[in-house]
Amino acid sequence: MAEYLNTWTFIRSSGFVAYFLLTLSLSFGLCSTLSSFKKNKALLQNLHQTSGWYGLLTIIFHMGLLWQDQYVPYRFQELFIPFTAKNEPLDSGLGTLSFYLFLLVIGSSDFLIKKLGIKRWKKLHLAVLPAWLLIVFHGLAIGTDSREPWALMIYACGSLLIIILSGIRYLDANRIHRQNERKTVYK
Repeated sequence: MAEYLNTWTFIRSSGFVAYFLLTLSLSFGLCSTLSSFKKNKALLQNLHQTSGWYGLLTIIFHMGLLWQDQYVPYRFQELFIPFTAKNEPLDSGLGTLSFYLFLLVIGSSDFLIKKLGIKRWKKLHLAVLPAWLLIVFHGLAIGTDSREPWALMIYACGSLLIIILSGIRYLDANRIHRQNERKTVYK
């Protein structure tokens, strides 16, 4: 049991937990925009924000553990300046960029939305998609467990969920747009 309670296990686990929470956040956000979930929008938005913040905090925990790790230590600046890490600079940099994008999206949602205005905020909020893709690429490329069948299944299921929800969101938005156009034509 003691061999599982080490920094390396917590680094790996926190990476998967961050991926899970941020995938949940993205999923709840996509669902909250669907017309069929109108009645549950407030709940979905709350779950979206909460899982996003917990995901971001888990990334910070993950980075703190990397900084303290004795086996593959990261210097403080390597964690915050993309592509400067001695260990896997490209793959580490993808994680750093993902962190900054998530920080920007989540932080602006809670602290800057009024200053930005809703239109600019919505455009900025779309940065969550590349942030999420970067976290997937980061995890697959640098994760020591990423080639394990169970880890590949986690990434595959999360990716499939986001693809399906994005497709449903796209179709739902087009359907609503067409309905609004018909209403305008018949007025």
